[in-house]
Amino acid sequence: MPNGRPAVTGPFDTLADARSGMAVGRERGCDTLVLACVEAGVTLGRFDTRVLDELAELEAESVWVLASIIRRAGGDTR
Repeated sequence: MPNGRPAVTGPFDTLADARSGMAVGRERGCDTLVLACVEAGVTLGRFDTRVLDELAELEAESVWVLASIIRRAGGDTR
């Protein structure tokens, strides 16, 4: 919960929804994806992390949505 505000985890229906989630959200890029995996209880190997590095090159909104999907799959419904 950054700055005392809850993170928005989706689901997102529009690009604007994803952007608003990012406005109150967490780290960006690969850190966002790794953190989402950790929060969802996913153990990452080296190749997993390499793939997350590649995915982090997508638009910031896309990375945020992927992280949200990972969190929700892990049971995070904040």
